[in-house]
Amino acid sequence: MKKSNKLIGSYEKAYNCWETEAKGTRITTQERYLNTIKSLAHFLNSKPIGLISKKDISEFSIHLIKSGNSPVTSKQKVGILKTIFNSAINHELIDKNPIEHFKLPYKRPHKPRVGFTLTDLELIFSSPIYTQGYLPLGGGKIACYWLPLLALFTGARLEELAQLQVSDIQKAKDLGYYLTITDLGDTGAQLKNSHSRRNIPIHPVLIACGFMEHVKNRERGYLFPDLKINPRGKRSGYFSNWFSTYLRKKIGIKDTRKVFHSFRHTFKDICRNNGIEEAIHDALTGHKSPSVSREYGNDQFPLAPLFKAIEQFDIPELDLSHLHEQPLAQTIKTQDLKIVSAFYGIVVGFIRPQSRKPQPPTLVAMVQAQTAGFDLITGALLFGEIPESKRPLLNAWIHIHHEELLMNCQTGIKTGEYFPIDPLR
Repeated sequence: MKKSNKLIGSYEKAYNCWETEAKGTRITTQERYLNTIKSLAHFLNSKPIGLISKKDISEFSIHLIKSGNSPVTSKQKVGILKTIFNSAINHELIDKNPIEHFKLPYKRPHKPRVGFTLTDLELIFSSPIYTQGYLPLGGGKIACYWLPLLALFTGARLEELAQLQVSDIQKAKDLGYYLTITDLGDTGAQLKNSHSRRNIPIHPVLIACGFMEHVKNRERGYLFPDLKINPRGKRSGYFSNWFSTYLRKKIGIKDTRKVFHSFRHTFKDICRNNGIEEAIHDALTGHKSPSVSREYGNDQFPLAPLFKAIEQFDIPELDLSHLHEQPLAQTIKTQDLKIVSAFYGIVVGFIRPQSRKPQPPTLVAMVQAQTAGFDLITGALLFGEIPESKRPLLNAWIHIHHEELLMNCQTGIKTGEYFPIDPLR
């Protein structure tokens, strides 16, 4: 790596020891390590690295705080130095690490970032982006519409979402669509660590809001091509700054602990509120599980329990129906369905509307584990799917009983009671 300001003597050698061991590390990480050891060399007037004491490190950490670094950032920089010194020991440049067992003389804030409240979410999703078609260039145009929604319903990091490509949206048979978060391949995507490689099912709310239509319209390349890459190579760098400004000035959320990353905290809180198992929401967010058993088996968490968890992920108090472009696919159980008929393995009925937004009269059909909703007026598939072999039978039955079904649906919405209809014979 090219060094912009030359390090002196043993400091440069120590950095080179680390650089040798850290081949393949991102350029931004190399720059951070280089700048940190430069700061130490300058602070200690290039005191020989082998003579650095724990007192020197303590004074340097205090200097970092007084220079405007937060306790968290200061702790990270001291950790970087510890790593570099360990590399220097490995290469027999020094005999001991002055940061071994060192504790920063400042306590980390209780929680530097916090999740959004329900009120915050209501303000965000009723702001001009979602009600007035406000899609500024600084926010990456359509990116500023989708990134907050994706973050809320996936828990993914901002950069992970910003670098998504059309090819990262895949479909699992009998389960549905999911995002694949990966740095493998030739796309140049970068992740925080190996645990970040994962699959995240696409929540029904995202599908109802038209996310899959956005994916289909892109055909290939980045999902959000209008995001500008910053000098550090981050596709989300400028967006992150823009979003914080938007939160403070346009929306009025003044708490500086609340930033885009707060969606990730919110996702974890909602997972816990919905009783989703910790190992599963760790797999969804790319957090390393403390369980030793997670180290065994395939490195990719099975898709089926992830889809089940996303079905459980619910924010009942948050109404996003004004964003729906199609009816929201409900997680429907047989006991939730007001059954009006059954024939040839098909169970049909109605459910009470879940959205405040007017919906077309919808018939729900279930075939074993598969569920689909159909517009009774147009016959169009609104959500889900059932086996193709059953569609002609269902269509024939709907055609025969069309008027009865419309009347049944209208009466049921008002009274909650639905009358039975003869099956297909």
